[in-house]
Amino acid sequence: MSASLSDQEIEDRFFLRGQVEILSVLNELAHRREPVSVYFNQGQSFILTAILSARPDGLVFDLGGDPNMNRQLEKVRQCVFMAFPDCIRVQFTGFDPQRFMWGDDPAFWVPIPERIIRLQRREFYRNLPPISQDFRAKLHDDQGNIIADWRLHDISVDGFGIITEGEPPLRIGETVAQVWITLLNKTNVHCPVTVQHITFIERTKLGKFQVGFQFKNLSHAMDIAIQKTILNIEYERHRLLGK
Repeated sequence: MSASLSDQEIEDRFFLRGQVEILSVLNELAHRREPVSVYFNQGQSFILTAILSARPDGLVFDLGGDPNMNRQLEKVRQCVFMAFPDCIRVQFTGFDPQRFMWGDDPAFWVPIPERIIRLQRREFYRNLPPISQDFRAKLHDDQGNIIADWRLHDISVDGFGIITEGEPPLRIGETVAQVWITLLNKTNVHCPVTVQHITFIERTKLGKFQVGFQFKNLSHAMDIAIQKTILNIEYERHRLLGK
């Protein structure tokens, strides 16, 4: 996202506010039975669910598979919904989730959100991991040998960046056979990556460079794991800043 956008341009470009548009997006998720993650407890807990119905009087979504998480969700003040239909990030906040019987089955209800965030994959934010989280990217060649082990500078579902002392032994456009990144809860992200750019950023003894990589064939499960990590980073950052 361009840093030059004004607050109004950001609102116009990324937020849906009209109820007709919002209901259309939510009902499309329901029709497709799109997987939806619902995060709560400052991003430390979540359920995987599906939207069952979206009408002006409220949003109905299915219970998660973990009874304990369902009980916790009933007690929270707010939660964050996140889905990725066709690589478009759809996110909104729900308030006061209530459990009730929807026909013959238990379900949750929240009011229809006042706004929804919609971001194309290329517009996803890159998040900077906190110093306390030493996320590392280990690059392997096609023989399985480690060719680099670097600390992450930033990460998104599209790729990641690192900073090196000295020019890295890579070429722009080169594909690395495999990267392994261990995220929160020891979740591993692994897939091929392509070198997108190598940029000189600071004159030091060896020179400092920033390198950007793009994930290739990232699985949906790993995509979700990265998003959960990003959400946790943001919650922690806001907590430390007192926001």
